[in-house]
Amino acid sequence: LRIGAEGATLMTTSDPQPDPETCAVRDAIIASLGDDLAALLWHGSRARGEANEESDHDMIVILRDGAAGAIERLAGVFESRQGWSAYVKTERELRQYPMIGRLQFHHGIAVLHGTFTPPRVTREGLIDDLRTIASTLAHEARYRIMHGASRTYRGLPDEYGRVRNTRWMYYQAKAAIMAMKARALLVSGEYPLTRAALRSRTTDPVELELIDAVDRWPERRPEFEADLLPLCRLIDAFATGLVVWLDATHT
Repeated sequence: LRIGAEGATLMTTSDPQPDPETCAVRDAIIASLGDDLAALLWHGSRARGEANEESDHDMIVILRDGAAGAIERLAGVFESRQGWSAYVKTERELRQYPMIGRLQFHHGIAVLHGTFTPPRVTREGLIDDLRTIASTLAHEARYRIMHGASRTYRGLPDEYGRVRNTRWMYYQAKAAIMAMKARALLVSGEYPLTRAALRSRTTDPVELELIDAVDRWPERRPEFEADLLPLCRLIDAFATGLVVWLDATHT
């Protein structure tokens, strides 16, 4: 299992280039942070070349230790921009970062500015990551199955609850796909970067349905906003299956 190598490359088949909006944000962050910026990483579905019209723009910002007021300066960059998701860590925090999510620093990213050393990935860390994801997915899915996937929020329109919960469970479905990729790396030593590559490696109907839900989210979102329970049950079934697999192979 060859994991944890230093360095970062954009691992996509289509090798997409940053769109004008991403380039504008890159330049604005560099200008705003100056020497306080250690590295700027482009990642997510747009960097992998599989974005849809509802996909966020994703950026990882790595600050130098001791950068003062950097968060406030970043807030100014994103103040008038919608559809952005920025993840911020200092160099020191990156070294101490927990096991969860480390693979996003190794696969499917492009370094737009600076240099960085990805946090080390280990077999034990991947197993811990999968256990944490399984626990989180089960909680989020079961909470909504038990307490109502379209629960209302005091003082807000009912539609707000439906839309909010649907969007949140969409993120859980994407987390399930991250778990599938991490498990594939653990088993074979190869990371399926795209959803198409992941789909070719599974015949499990629950996993295929989750991949389809994320792949066709703009088309299927109204279906889930009308009735979110099928998606919640899929996510719960995947979490249950992941726990069974971990118990059988990594107790």
